[in-house]
Amino acid sequence: MWQTLAIAVLLLLVVSFIMLQVFCIWRARVLLRPIRRPLVIRPTDAGLDAEEVRIPSPRGQLAAWYVAPRNGCVLICCHGINDNRGQWVPQIARLRERSGYGAVMFDFAGHGESADGMVTYGAREQLDVAAVVAWLRERRAVDMSRVGILGYSLGAIAATLAAAELPELRCMAIESGFADLQTDIGVLFHRFTGLPSFPFANLIVFWGQILSGVRLGEIRPAQVIGRLSPRAVFIISDLRDEIANEPYDGEHLYASAREPKRLWQIPDVGHVRAFELLPDMWIERVGSFLDEYLAGAPSPRTAPAPDHQMASGK
Repeated sequence: MWQTLAIAVLLLLVVSFIMLQVFCIWRARVLLRPIRRPLVIRPTDAGLDAEEVRIPSPRGQLAAWYVAPRNGCVLICCHGINDNRGQWVPQIARLRERSGYGAVMFDFAGHGESADGMVTYGAREQLDVAAVVAWLRERRAVDMSRVGILGYSLGAIAATLAAAELPELRCMAIESGFADLQTDIGVLFHRFTGLPSFPFANLIVFWGQILSGVRLGEIRPAQVIGRLSPRAVFIISDLRDEIANEPYDGEHLYASAREPKRLWQIPDVGHVRAFELLPDMWIERVGSFLDEYLAGAPSPRTAPAPDHQMASGK
């Protein structure tokens, strides 16, 4: 009798273990599979004159729009997960009208009209950003000392990871960014399922790493954001964010960043909805940041020579 009971308990444990793994593998696949959404807004809809381009990336061709600047500054715009480059059209139209900024709005691999690819939460998306930077280097009219980067959600993670490696990115403004992917997935899992984050979130990340070949558990933007200094960072934290773990994420990113840095915490605003709900305030704050740290920063092309060189006539 005891042997039968022990076998039954063992079988129940084995079946439970298998079901747990199957569930976590399924959730990991969902986590890595982007949803392509059609473009619902294009530059012409906002009165922008944009060039349609294809940018080669290690992950395939990236669909993009290039808007030439009037003030010499170009912004690289990184959209959120399951969205596309159209997410940035209204903001760029306003920033261009305000101060003359140009932009590259592009689709990450697996999104919009770009080549296929999985979501890797910044690990490989930063390669797409690097490809955009390389493409800009080949455009002789672009001053590479006047390139900034903007990011929403997934794009905020990619922007942070990329900017830590690419000194050409002279300043960064992000909204609804994650500070630590492992922690955020655990919070999200519990928030949407009511189940404990351990062991579920840990197993989902584990299987996500197996399926993607990416160390998802090591994606910690808060650990690298300090490397951007003395380049400026602007962190926008939506305090009613249903995706990012706010106010923790924004405050942790801000605490980990070094000067110059700014933090804008917005009550009663959900995930990347600051511009939608407060467009004038968003443009004023982001525009002022860019005016000071990108458009207003000295450029190697135009900066005066040091006094000793001027005196010697060199």
